[in-house]
Amino acid sequence: MPSITSENYRKALPDYIEDEGNVQFEIAPLIRLPADLPAPWKGILSADDPVGRVLEELWLPWRDLLPGTIANLQKKLRYIGLLQTDEIPCSLIYCFEDDGEAVYFRGYPRRTIERDEAEKLPDDFVNIYKIHDGWTDITGFMGPLPNDDWFTLSDIYDEEYSEIVPGVRLSDFLVICDKGGSGYLGFDLSKSPPLGLVCSVGEPVEVSPDVVRTLDEWMALELGNLM
Repeated sequence: MPSITSENYRKALPDYIEDEGNVQFEIAPLIRLPADLPAPWKGILSADDPVGRVLEELWLPWRDLLPGTIANLQKKLRYIGLLQTDEIPCSLIYCFEDDGEAVYFRGYPRRTIERDEAEKLPDDFVNIYKIHDGWTDITGFMGPLPNDDWFTLSDIYDEEYSEIVPGVRLSDFLVICDKGGSGYLGFDLSKSPPLGLVCSVGEPVEVSPDVVRTLDEWMALELGNLM
């Protein structure tokens, strides 16, 4: 049983996102819902069992792609909530507990990915964006980034090439998951089809034959370590 109450979760979250302006955060089930919410979210947030409903509606259809993540969501997810801020009109908040501390993941409304790079990326990877357009911890790490936030390593390093990813032009390495600066998962866009790569600081670059599988392993481990 969770030792953190829904009210504890509600009060603790705003400290993480003070820079987003006015914060409204409520734990489901909710009686009053904004009219412009995505239709599936309305059913989730008003359900008697919001946790069960969010898994059924958004995640379980993709269990073949994200088996480890979904298994740990089923074990670890405590509450679902709706967050509204001045900067981001709505996002679903997934509430977890780690040794008595509140942990939050944030899912954004799904939408059509209009970036040119997406046309080159594997269908399985693009399909996970049918769950959310990005699902990361509340600080923006350890999960698939919103597609507007995908970036290349040339955005953070000045040189064309680097020892960090030998043999890969930094402007060709599209990062789709950031482990907080200690590791990156993404695609080498110079290859056809794009080649999945894992880049961890101080470690040799590894090829990821299946980026979705690697992403699932990373997220499952992150959730599985919650106590």
